[in-house]
Amino acid sequence: MIKLGVIGLGHMGGYHASVCQQSPLIELVGAADTNEQNLQKIKNKNIQVSASYHDWLDRVDGVIIAVPTQAHYAIAKDCLERKKHVLIEKPLTKNMSQARELFDIAKKNKCTLHVGHVERFNGPVQELKKIINEPFLIECHRMGPFSPRVQDDSVVLDLMIHDLDLVLGFVQSPIKAIAAQGCKVYSQKCDVASVQLAFENGTIAHLVASRASQIKARTMVVHQKNEFIQLDFTTQDLLIHRHNSSSIQVGSDQLKYKQESFIERLFVHRDNPLKQEVEYFAQAIKTKTHELNPEHDLSALEACLNIDDLLATQL
Repeated sequence: MIKLGVIGLGHMGGYHASVCQQSPLIELVGAADTNEQNLQKIKNKNIQVSASYHDWLDRVDGVIIAVPTQAHYAIAKDCLERKKHVLIEKPLTKNMSQARELFDIAKKNKCTLHVGHVERFNGPVQELKKIINEPFLIECHRMGPFSPRVQDDSVVLDLMIHDLDLVLGFVQSPIKAIAAQGCKVYSQKCDVASVQLAFENGTIAHLVASRASQIKARTMVVHQKNEFIQLDFTTQDLLIHRHNSSSIQVGSDQLKYKQESFIERLFVHRDNPLKQEVEYFAQAIKTKTHELNPEHDLSALEACLNIDDLLATQL
């Protein structure tokens, strides 16, 4: 079994700790948090809980870092320099130089550095990878009610980064231009953002993220020449629409538009994406593949930071 420790037992850290305890691949050795109340989430007496992760760091193969973003760099650097594998919640850091340094240390010490883009492990995303082919338009909507725990990051680094990461992976082309609009609602950071990306290969992506909405929704739509693909991250449904025919019927007092299309519902293996991600991290340690993807991870972070810079001029 791979021995892991969780650093930070807040909202996401608590989920990580639970997944680790349920996985047959992992032994959760330790958990650390400076908040005594958070430590109460760990009920298993065989797991060492402490305010400092240094109390158990020497006993683990790797760590999961789920602390506030401003603490990511220092903790990740410390663990990587001690040759511990790292899974770290997104965003990796708040600037590019620190992010590049962490990947350099990981490479030097032959460590896995995995950034927690959990939507990569969502069932329908895995299926979408197989059928996406030269999309000309991608639309993403990710929204939900405001939570005070995330107000230190903008909605771009908090929510939109998930969709941006996926879009960059699907399009496989450099960004040519960015247009962005945003506003504050509940925090001093951008809470609502609408972003349009133009890629060098001609693809356009429109991403909307809000943490000020009264409903929780996570959807993606992909337009291709022969398909209209709908993905719902919450229900894990994946639908493919193919146009058949359309007509306009004119009556004495009304105009009707009739459209016929074929709808294919793809079978999707439904599983907990976080569980899939944590076990993927454990397997990377076990097989010594030293999972690193700096080009993709850094490009997603850089795009988010560039969007944040654009939005900062408006707020």
